[in-house]
Amino acid sequence: MPGKPGSETRYRNHVRTTRWSDQELAYLTELAHYSGCSVPELLRRLVCRANHQIIISRDLVYQVTRLGTNVNQIAKKLNSEQPVSADELTAAYQQLLKAVSVARS
Repeated sequence: MPGKPGSETRYRNHVRTTRWSDQELAYLTELAHYSGCSVPELLRRLVCRANHQIIISRDLVYQVTRLGTNVNQIAKKLNSEQPVSADELTAAYQQLLKAVSVARS
């Protein structure tokens, strides 16, 4: 047959290998069967329809936890009528910016 072999004309030419537990693989296979497509097609559809959703990472959880701790300390001071320094507010703001940066990455 003239022309290029199939592997040279494919536009999906990147292969990713992943490890799955028995339970994860069974669930993935069930989703693919229910959707009426193959597992690779299901994964492609899920990725294409993700719309830049945030996947929660350990770093994001850590940053948000730190931010929450600072905000709670500031609120406690304000409720006990203790002054809150500009440095404390700036630190909380910087942590908020870092958490947003982590969420966007």
